[in-house]
Amino acid sequence: MPAFIFLFGVFFYIYCEISLLVSVGSAIGVLPLMLLMIGISVVGLWLIKLQGIMTVMQIRSQLSQGQIPTQAVSSAFFFALAGVLLFIPGFLSDILALLLVFPFTRQILQKFALRFFASKMKFTTFQQQSNHNTTFEAEFERQADEDKRLK
Repeated sequence: MPAFIFLFGVFFYIYCEISLLVSVGSAIGVLPLMLLMIGISVVGLWLIKLQGIMTVMQIRSQLSQGQIPTQAVSSAFFFALAGVLLFIPGFLSDILALLLVFPFTRQILQKFALRFFASKMKFTTFQQQSNHNTTFEAEFERQADEDKRLK
C-alpha cells in the first residue's frame, strides 16, 4: 500500500508539472519558456556551487570555535536539495526550491525533519558504571617499529 501511495504521488507531481508547463508555455510562448527553464537551471547549478563553498567555510569556522556544525550541515543539505530542485525543469519544483531557500521556511522544515528523523531513530547512550574505585598500575616500553607501520 505505501508503494501505491508513493507511485500515485509521483504521477500526480508529474501531472501538475506538465500542466503548469503547458499553461505557462501557452501564455508566454515556447521560446521564452525554454529560455526561462534554462535560466532557472543555471541558477540552480550556481546555487549548488555557492552553497558548497559557503558550507565548507561555515563548517571550518564552527570547528575552529570548538562547536559541532549541525546547523551548517542541515542548512547545506536543504540548499543542495533546493539547487537540485531548481535544476529539474518545472515550476512546481522551483516553488518547492524557493521554500527551501527562504530562511523562515527552511527553519520550519529543518525542525520538522529533525523531529521526524528523531522519532524514527533510537538513540542510546553508553555510561561507564564503576562500583568500586580501582587503580591499575602498568609499565610500558617504547620500541622502534622496523616496518614503520601502525599496528
